[in-house]
Amino acid sequence: MSKFIPFAIWAMVMPWVTICNALTLDIPGIFGPIQQLGSQSGLDAAKFFKDKPGDFVHPGIWHTHEDLERMRKGVLEKKEPWAAAYKVFSDDMYSQANYSMQGPEAYLSRGLVSNYTSFTNDVRAAWQNSIMWYITKDHAHWNLTSNILNAWGSELVDIVGIDRSLLTGLEGDLFVNAAEIMRWEGNWTEAGAAWSGGSGFSNQLYWLFSRQSAVIGQANYGMVSIKSLLSFAVYLDDVDLYNYAINAYINDRCASVFSLYSPTTGQSSESGRDQSHATSGIGWTALAAKTAQSQGSDLFKLGDNLLLKGSEYTAKYNLNYTVEYDPSWYRCEAVLVDGPWEAISDEDRGITNQRPIWDMMYYEYVVKRGLHAPYTTEASKTEGFEGRVFTNVDDLPSWGSLVFAY
Repeated sequence: MSKFIPFAIWAMVMPWVTICNALTLDIPGIFGPIQQLGSQSGLDAAKFFKDKPGDFVHPGIWHTHEDLERMRKGVLEKKEPWAAAYKVFSDDMYSQANYSMQGPEAYLSRGLVSNYTSFTNDVRAAWQNSIMWYITKDHAHWNLTSNILNAWGSELVDIVGIDRSLLTGLEGDLFVNAAEIMRWEGNWTEAGAAWSGGSGFSNQLYWLFSRQSAVIGQANYGMVSIKSLLSFAVYLDDVDLYNYAINAYINDRCASVFSLYSPTTGQSSESGRDQSHATSGIGWTALAAKTAQSQGSDLFKLGDNLLLKGSEYTAKYNLNYTVEYDPSWYRCEAVLVDGPWEAISDEDRGITNQRPIWDMMYYEYVVKRGLHAPYTTEASKTEGFEGRVFTNVDDLPSWGSLVFAY
């Protein structure tokens, strides 16, 4: 006779037991990444691959040593735009060495139930204080950043929810950028790291962040995973993970740069949805290219500067000019977000520094490369100073005239 009691009988004989339902919807973790088949772009992505762990450049995510030095010298030598940007940046609440850490938590969720605000704020403080430390060499900033990294790296147990890939891709990316600076420039060593117990920053980055982002979604959602996977791979010296993300950036038919932006006009596959997603997607795509650039690969110029074409299209429309719209150019699974769309959306239309992407695009393409980009240039001027983002502070790093200026 079986020793297991059928649930129906168990419920009748033990009526005092309360059955609880989890509030957080989750996705079963049994499915692996979707294999990329063929080349959408006609490019050989392998020429951007790494061969061995020793090929990685450190620090080498959004900021190389040369980038950090350019920033620091600009501030110390009172050069613009760094000096003026730093004055505001250094006064920001997330840049203070006496910032009060809000976490850590054991479990984070983004979905039907969300509780990740403490992580969002602590991650922002860690990254901004890592920049403050590099510029000032004030050990108080070093202490705060390392304490945040160690605390969350030791205490975080799991990340759940149907939007967990956004959580790991947005907050996680900012988090690992802080760690990369501290590890390679500040000689920070992870505290409490233990492979057997799965604790320590690198273990959390591997198991909770990178492995939960490896199933790449569609459009902007997918590009968030691609950009963060590149960052995680650099920190971990993970050759296969890096190459996987590079290939997806070029060849994923739902989330690559070639699937996001029309080769003829630069129209975003999210242009019919709303301008918030169309704009943010440009920033996320640029951050992925920035990491590859730090590793010696120029993805910014792919498709004859396709990302710039996307920037020009979205900037032009959000500056209230008229643009051509092709209703057949839309994202995979548009039906999930009320698409496809017959007309371009005017929802969230306009240039605002609360979606701070324009400085990054302007400095990369116009200042550094000397390319003609009238609408991106106008958008950068129109948005004004990129500083504190008061909503969705995890979405984009901001502070472009300090951290991305040339």
